[in-house]
Amino acid sequence: MTGLEYLLQKQSKFILIFTLFSSSFIYSEAIVNVEDLRRDGEKGFFANISGSLSFSRGNRNRDSFSIQSSLDYNLDDLETFFVVKRSQKKINQRNYDSATLAHLRLNFLFENDPSLETYIQYTKNPFRKFNKRELIGLGARFNLENNFKAGIGVMNEDEEDLLGVIDNTLRLSSYFHSEFLIDENIVFDLSAFVQPALSSFSDYKATLIGQFDFHINENFKISLQYNTFYDSKPPSNAVKKEEGFATVFSYNFN
Repeated sequence: MTGLEYLLQKQSKFILIFTLFSSSFIYSEAIVNVEDLRRDGEKGFFANISGSLSFSRGNRNRDSFSIQSSLDYNLDDLETFFVVKRSQKKINQRNYDSATLAHLRLNFLFENDPSLETYIQYTKNPFRKFNKRELIGLGARFNLENNFKAGIGVMNEDEEDLLGVIDNTLRLSSYFHSEFLIDENIVFDLSAFVQPALSSFSDYKATLIGQFDFHINENFKISLQYNTFYDSKPPSNAVKKEEGFATVFSYNFN
């Protein structure tokens, strides 16, 4: 039995979830789930590409694309991870959503936990009401039992809104990530990130990502993602909370 045949024969509730969520990927965008993409604990070079393309024609012409690529290069004492993503959506040739992200992370390994990781990130998303957001961080990473991983550290955030107002904030950076095996080819992945300002914990950003990964074969998988993002002090004229559903198709070249 092939992976696809196996998936189609699984419990009807998962197929129903897949059908309902698939219809939404035209209108929503996945948040980059760094913890799900990382190949920590595996040695060697790994490459992944994922994305989506959609269009519709009628009273409104809709076009959207999303492409994302990640690379891992892992040694005995160092794990290197890099991801870049670009997405854009248009209605009647008018751009109504676009985003660019680049993230580089180095994880220095020792004989025992924790490891030491550092990262830099650049994000540009004018439709989320900020022109750019730049991060640089340093922290400890813990590999705990039952596929549970956690991290804590500090990061410096430079954010510029659409009015040109620049805000520099030193934040505590914390996260946890865990995977739950639902069935042989189905995994539920949960990631949470909390980033309060050190000067005031009432100023914080939080992200929650939950997704089902359907592994069609060793290289190809389909992920159904729910994500929510909360910013207690968002940029000018921006809402505090955003959420969305997305379908992500990804392929590993290993």
